[in-house]
Amino acid sequence: MYKSAGRLVHLDGKMVPYEEAKIHVLSPAVKYGASVFEGICGYATRDGSGVNIFRLREHLVRLQQSMHILRYEQAYSLEELTEVVLGTVRENDVRTDSHIRIQAHVLGEGLMGACGPVGLSCTVSPRDARAIEARTKRAQITSWRRIDDASMPPRVKAAANYHNGRLGTVQARADGYDEPIFLTNAGKVAESGGACLFILRDGVPITPGVTHGILESITRDTMLRIFSDVLDRPAVTREVDRTELYVADEAFLCGSAYEVSPVTDIDGMKVGKGEIGDITREAWDIYEAVVRGTTNVDPAWLTPVFDD
Repeated sequence: MYKSAGRLVHLDGKMVPYEEAKIHVLSPAVKYGASVFEGICGYATRDGSGVNIFRLREHLVRLQQSMHILRYEQAYSLEELTEVVLGTVRENDVRTDSHIRIQAHVLGEGLMGACGPVGLSCTVSPRDARAIEARTKRAQITSWRRIDDASMPPRVKAAANYHNGRLGTVQARADGYDEPIFLTNAGKVAESGGACLFILRDGVPITPGVTHGILESITRDTMLRIFSDVLDRPAVTREVDRTELYVADEAFLCGSAYEVSPVTDIDGMKVGKGEIGDITREAWDIYEAVVRGTTNVDPAWLTPVFDD
C-alpha cells in the first residue's frame, strides 16, 4: 500500500536516505516502546493541481499532547512540527496521495523511566487511492479487552498502545476476519485495532464517546462534523452494547489510514443487508470531497504543500 524505498526521511533536523534512518536497539524507543506518533494523510486535488495535508494542525496538537502526558523532556512548537512535515513532503516532491508519519521517540540508552533525549522523525510514502468497495471489512468481537485511561490511556497515540490493537488483529485474522472490535472492561463497545467505529440504527449515526476506551480520533471528529453540518444527521455519542452491533443497519470504521471502511459482517452475522449501506456510502463521498478540496466544511482543514 505504501511505497517508501528510495525516499528521504527527516531525522533529528536532517534529511537522510530511507536506508539510513535508524535508531539504536538499546534506546527506550525500542526497549520499551517509548514513542508517540501521528499518521497524517496528504491528498492530491481532483484536478491534479496541488496537494493538501488533511487536518495537519489537529494531528500535531495531538502529538504535542501525547508528548506532554508522557512527560517528554523536550517539546516542539506547532511551527517547528509543521515545518518538519511540510519540508519532508517537499524534499521528496510527493505530489500524489500519501501517508505521513511523524514520530517523537526517546533515544539514548536510558532505563524505563527515561524521558529524553527526544528524537524526531518524519516519513512520507506515496499511496494508492482506493474505492470504498475495496475497503469493506468483516469484523470479530475480540476476546481481548481494550486498554483504558487507568492503565494505558488510549488518548495518547503511543506505539506501545498498539500492542493491544495488534493482539486483537492477529486473533481476528487467524479466525478468518479482517478486523477486531474491542469491548471495554465494562463490556461496552470501544473501537477496532486501529480505527473508530460508527453504527447506524434507524438512520441515526451512533459512536462511542471519547471516555469509552477510544483514541480521540481526528477522523471520527471529521465524521461527526459531516453528519451534523452536511448530512443533517447529528450523531449520538453514547455507550454502545455489543448486541447493538448485531442489529445495526450499517457500520463503518474510520481513521486516517482507514478513511471510511464499511463493516459488512460482525461475528459471522451480516450487518444490515451485508453490503455497503447507503448512508455510509454518502458519508464516504462527502469525506472524499472534503479531503480533495471540492466540498468545504472548514477551510482550515486543508494545508497546501506546494506554492506552484
